Amino acid sequence: MRNRKRQASDGGFTLVELVVSFVIMLILVTLSVAGVLAYQDYADYKRQNSYAQTLFSAAQTKLIDYSVRGQMEQLEESASNTVDLSLIVTPDGIPASESERAGAVKNGNIYCLVGDRDSYEKYRAGEYDGRNDRESRAYRALYGIFDEFLFDKSILDACIAIEFNPDCGQVYSVLYSDKCSKFTYMETSRNGRVNINDRQEDYRNEYMIGYYGLD
Repeated sequence: MRNRKRQASDGGFTLVELVVSFVIMLILVTLSVAGVLAYQDYADYKRQNSYAQTLFSAAQTKLIDYSVRGQMEQLEESASNTVDLSLIVTPDGIPASESERAGAVKNGNIYCLVGDRDSYEKYRAGEYDGRNDRESRAYRALYGIFDEFLFDKSILDACIAIEFNPDCGQVYSVLYSDKCSKFTYMETSRNGRVNINDRQEDYRNEYMIGYYGLD
């Protein structure tokens, strides 16, 4: 009788023990995967912001060069579209028109240049060269800003928006994302197209939008 009990106790895991072990392992794997995905999202978001800052610095350097050479008026004509600061929500959650920051830059019109992967591919292929239509001039102006002062041009294969005041030659902000398909100021965010009026952290984190600006 004692031998039978000993044999039963040495018989390995029971079905219940195996199920419990499997459930515990499944939970641990799920938590690990969730942690990895969360870290990847965090790293991607930090990268978007880092690239936005890099582009901001390059753009500001170029605008200084334009100012010295007297070419700001030409850049202004190429941009043509202005930004409505009353629609822009700053990272602090207030309209940009009411923010006291970047007062000198906002003393006048702020223009924008916006591009995406498709426009950059066409720019690289030379499809805008020699053309005088509004779209071609805008894209040449946008990517021409980075030709001289940006070492790694591969980061331009993304959605980019540059906002600047040509009167003082100052960049107001840069937005960047290689996760979106298009930036817009007017349309609703959907199907990869993202409205960039909202610069608050939660919104930008949700849509993976990098931002670096004076507000």
